[in-house]
Amino acid sequence: MLIIRQILSYFAVPNMRNMGSVSRIILQGILALLFFPLLMPENNAQTYFELVFDLSSWAAPVLLIIMITGYFSATFFQDSNNKYAVVIAHILHMVIFILIDFVVLGTRGNFWQHFWIMNCFSLLIMGIEAHRRMQLSPALSEARLNALTARIRPHFLFNSLNAAISLIRLRPYDAETLLENLANLFRAQLRDASKASTLGQEIEWAQEYIAIEQIRMGHTRLQITWQHNAPDDAQTPHLFLQPLLENSVFHGIESSHRPGCINVFTSRKNNWIYIRIENPSIPVKNALAEENPRKSNSMALQNLKERLSLMYDNDAVIKSQQLENIFRVDIRLPYRAKESSHMHLFD
Repeated sequence: MLIIRQILSYFAVPNMRNMGSVSRIILQGILALLFFPLLMPENNAQTYFELVFDLSSWAAPVLLIIMITGYFSATFFQDSNNKYAVVIAHILHMVIFILIDFVVLGTRGNFWQHFWIMNCFSLLIMGIEAHRRMQLSPALSEARLNALTARIRPHFLFNSLNAAISLIRLRPYDAETLLENLANLFRAQLRDASKASTLGQEIEWAQEYIAIEQIRMGHTRLQITWQHNAPDDAQTPHLFLQPLLENSVFHGIESSHRPGCINVFTSRKNNWIYIRIENPSIPVKNALAEENPRKSNSMALQNLKERLSLMYDNDAVIKSQQLENIFRVDIRLPYRAKESSHMHLFD
């Protein structure tokens, strides 16, 4: 069993709900169609292009059905507790191939040739996917470490505790609220960063953070508007919104010593979740650029960019823009309703 599991570790089932994975499989399919005819016997009466067309006639519908089936069964195959997902996926691929090539198209003479080609291709795409994930493993570990170290700045903790101490006698209710919110934030940070969160939970944590800062700095100095029009069950990276708002408070309000307003917008259009955060700011270079002097802001955005890439591949987009006296961060995520508590970064 140990040997079998070790062999299976060299293969992984691609997530057919991810556009990056689908694009790679289509590209691999095209390259395979162009490559496999070169391995055919030289005495074959068909020309190279005829062989390519012959392979395409059965490979294209088989690949299409595999991707459609993979889309609807992605939750099952991407479950990290499913140790035999690779075996089940490979068997499913071959069953689909037999149904299309042998039953529907009625292939007889070249069936076994097609069978071995399909075997090789199925193992190839799962081997490439496993290799891609292994290549991302160091980046994933680094992103988790960065996420842990970048979540709460020491000065925020120090200032919050000082504010609580000063409020205990004069405003005990505010001190209690501050400490409760602070405890909730730290409880959130102790959770496994590889597990996905939901947009509703992220907004709740972000509101608790803002409540702490408003108690500390005053509601007049720190104002915030929420326009939340996206589904609460949308899957998101764990604790990704609070660090962005912490940056907005630090760079847009606290460092300016003037009152200011932070705007947070969320919406859903078709199968996409859009998030926009705006805060007051003096004009600087784009915060994602390496030469930007606000290194902490750049670090948080770059860290989030890496986490989104690991979780969504090419489906997620994050952009920052410096407008006149406003710094804006726009995020686009694919809408995925979180179905269980076992969703991980590679889901």
